[in-house]
Parts: sequence; structure tokens; C-alpha cells
Amino acid sequence: TQYTMTALEELGLLKMDFLGLRNLTVIADTQRYIKKSNPEFDIEKIPLDDKATYEMMGKGLTDGVFQFESDGMKNVLRGFHPESIEDLTAILSLYRPGPMDSIPKYIHNRHHPEDVTYPTPLLKPILSVTYGCIVYQEQVMQIFRTLAGYTLGRADIVRRAMAKKKHDVMERERQFFIHGERDKNGNVICKGAVANGVDEETAQKIFNDMQSFSSYAFNKAHAAAYSFVAYRTAYLKRHYPAEYFASLMTSMMDSASKIALYTAECKKNGIKILPPSVNASGADFTPDGGNIRFGLNAVKNLGAGVIERLVREREENGNYTSLYDFCLRNHSREFNRKALEGLIKSGAMDCLCNNRRMLLYNAEGVLTAADNEKRFSSDGQLNLFDEMGESTEYKMLETEEMPREMLLAFEKEATGLYLTGNPLDEYEGYLSSKGIVTSADINARKYPDGKRVTLGGTVEGLKVRQLKNNSLMGTAQLEDTSGSVTLTVFAAALAQFKPLLDSHKPLVITGRVSEREDRDPELVLEQAEEIPENAKNQKAKPKYKSGLYLK
Repeated sequence: TQYTMTALEELGLLKMDFLGLRNLTVIADTQRYIKKSNPEFDIEKIPLDDKATYEMMGKGLTDGVFQFESDGMKNVLRGFHPESIEDLTAILSLYRPGPMDSIPKYIHNRHHPEDVTYPTPLLKPILSVTYGCIVYQEQVMQIFRTLAGYTLGRADIVRRAMAKKKHDVMERERQFFIHGERDKNGNVICKGAVANGVDEETAQKIFNDMQSFSSYAFNKAHAAAYSFVAYRTAYLKRHYPAEYFASLMTSMMDSASKIALYTAECKKNGIKILPPSVNASGADFTPDGGNIRFGLNAVKNLGAGVIERLVREREENGNYTSLYDFCLRNHSREFNRKALEGLIKSGAMDCLCNNRRMLLYNAEGVLTAADNEKRFSSDGQLNLFDEMGESTEYKMLETEEMPREMLLAFEKEATGLYLTGNPLDEYEGYLSSKGIVTSADINARKYPDGKRVTLGGTVEGLKVRQLKNNSLMGTAQLEDTSGSVTLTVFAAALAQFKPLLDSHKPLVITGRVSEREDRDPELVLEQAEEIPENAKNQKAKPKYKSGLYLK
């Protein structure tokens, strides 16, 4: 319905929102993969006190973990060192604009319970579980009931008024909370905090704390439900990383930046991302012997029908043996040259021929030959070779393989990622001597606003727009081996470096970190230079400690 919840509530009706959660599908898919090798596995029966899982989270190693991926959340985890679902529930509730100010106090009190104090002893039974901090909406309701004598229903109404920032209601309730309320006959509706032994100044402070907190607070049931999902994703990442990341990457198939992030995370965990293959890949990312096989759905210009037919044909009639065999067996109106070139450029045809230039060079001829063969077959005609019982395998023209840089560029074009390497790999030694930082370092907020840093990478997707003052400004993604960071290019730098930024060549980029709380860190370009050709495979210079040593 399009009616607002308040209008429906006045009519005595209830409006409910039902939201889908992608991570539930990820968990279900992961379990399906795990059951292939461990049929007894049941996500509902995993231990909730797994030490290895909590140790991983306590180190902030939570890329890919539901609700705990942000850099700010990782910092909280490192200080918190969670040990239970209760801890995760508290963190999820605290990491919000209102309660966030209480995080340092909560962490300190958790590690030093002897320092916990309460404005009034009446709060101890309510706040002891959260070390003296208001964390949940339910605690706000308990405070209204215990300190001021509110009924449960009225306490919930006030909680909702706080959450909706209804200031007129709150100012009226402030007086009732502190001094109580009577009906017109003088009967007590609620006693008020002062009547229960709380001095007025303390009662005012408690009310103010609740009011600022409630604007953004979670209810505990919601936070607990999320913490269970988060814990399950963390457990799967820790104990079944290949199965988990295969499922997670499948769910993020339309986000090249997320796939790049999780690919880097897999590499850190010793998991290889195997390139797509028409003889090994399915539609989705799949676990493959402790590694992950790239899914065909992530290859551009391939429709779902083409992929489904490709996989079904392979499963029913065996692996493909050549480019011609593949085209003949997948002949259809939907399968065209664009789709075939996407497969070749991604490396999915390497299992048929390890020369991609040769495959591309012969693609049109092979498609035509396969089309002719199908046409002859449908007309019931036999050619000379059929009568002789010989194969009509297409004879491909041979060519030399293309340069490595072109192979990688085609992989990026076809999938949005570099699959078999990175243009920067050959310059590792040179870049190391330049003292570069990584995009991951910047995204982790390791550098303050205005810090001058140098990175090595390729600039992708430069977009230029005109500002209100008629000057030009560009934005792009600076990609390196750890991920990417947004690059901001103001007019002067744009005029000087635009040809380089459009070249897609490996560059050394120097700029200043732009750090703001309300958005991801960025890099403001100051200098760009092309990496010299003779820098390839240069060894990193050894680092010596300075100092005087006397014998």
C-alpha cells in the first residue's frame, strides 16, 4: 500500500516492510557447495563459540563478512575483540550515529569492569549487561518503566516518539519522566524518577542521554538477528573460504569493484581465482579443489541462454575439443561473434588453444564454417568428407600470440578484471623503490587528510564535467593490485595530464589524500608520469638501516 504507516496506524492497521537479504542466499549457496564434500554439514548446527572465527574478527579480517566490512567497523573489532554473539549484537547496535560516541566507553568498561559506574543504582540491573552504556531500544523502555513507573505500552510509545524526533511529545514526556503524572482526579499515572529517589539533575541527564541515543538506536532483536547472520558468514569465511567466496562473488557478479576486492582477499588466503573455461566453468563462480573457478556469467556479452546451453551441452556430450567443435555444438541465433570474442578475450577458450590471437583471428571463419555445416545438416545434405567418413574439422590459420599487455587488456575488457596477471606485476621492483602506498591503505584510512602519497596503477573510466564556475573537473578510478581508489582531477592537472590518464598505461600517480567522514577517501591528483619501459622486472633496491656501527 502507498498509505503511510502513521495513517494506517490511526486506522488500527499494521504496515510491514519485507526486505530481501542477499547474504541469506550466499549462506544457502555456500552450504550447498560444502555438502558436496561434507553431506553432514548443517549451518544451523555450527558452534556459536568458535574461537578461530572470533579471533579472525578480532583482527579486523572481515572483508566479505555481513555488516562488518567497513574500515570503521574493522577498527571497532580490533579494539573490542568479540567473543560471543552478545558482543557482536552490541557492536552492531553501537556502530550507529547516535550510540557511536559510547564505543570508547563501552570498550574500556568491557576490559575494565571495575570502572563501570551508574548515575543511579536503579540503572544497574538494566545496564550491567552493556557495561553501563545504553545500547538497545529495549533498555530505554526499561529505564522509563523502572525509574518513572511507565507502563510497557506507554514506554514503547515514548521510545517511538524519540526515534521519530517528535520534539513536542518529548518535552511533555520529559516532565512526566522526572516529576510524574496524575489524571484529573489526582490518581497517579506514573510516579516519576524524583519520587523514586533520583535527583532532578540526574533524571534530566538520563533523559537527555536517552533522547540523543534513541534517534538512531537498534532494537536488540533486530541487532541479534543480524549478528547471527554476520557470525555465520564469518564462520564460513574462516572454515570454508573457497565455498564462501565463490557464493559471495556470484552474488556480486554485477560489481567489478567488489569482485576485485574479494579476489584480492582470496589471494591473501591462498585461494587462486582460476580463469573462466568453457570446459570447467559453470554460470556462477564455483569452488574448484580449494580454489575458485571464474563464472561465465561474469563474462560480458554472454546471455543466460547461451551459458545454459553451453554448460548443458558439455555435461551431456563431453568436453569441447576445438574452437570449431565448440561453435558447431553451440550453434544458435543467440551465439554470435561478439559472444565468441568475449569468451576468447576472457581466456575461457585457452583450454582449446593457448593462442588467443589465433582464436580471435579465426573466429569469424570458424563461425561461418559451423553455420554452413549446420545448414547442410538441416537440409539433409552430405558433403564429400561425410561420405568418406572423415572429419570436417576447420583448419585454423596460425599467428603469433599477442603481447602480454594486450592479453591483460582484453581480459579487463571482457570481465572488468585482470585475471592472469596485472599490468603492474612487471614493475613491482621499480614501484617499490618509489616508496608507493596502495589503494587499500588509503581506503583503510591509514593517512590523514592532506597527506601527500604516491601510488602505482592504471587510471580507468575518466569522466570530465563542467563546474558552476565553468572550470573542468575529472573523476576516475585509480586501480592497483590491491583494489581501487577514486581519483579527483582538478582543472590544472586535467589540462596537463589528461592524455596520460586516458592511455590506460601503468602510471606513477602522486596526490593528496582527501579524507572526510561522510564518504570514502579519495586522492586529489598532483602529478602523473608514465612508468619507463626499462623499469620492467627491475629488482627492488635493498633497504639499509642508517646509523654508525663501531667494532
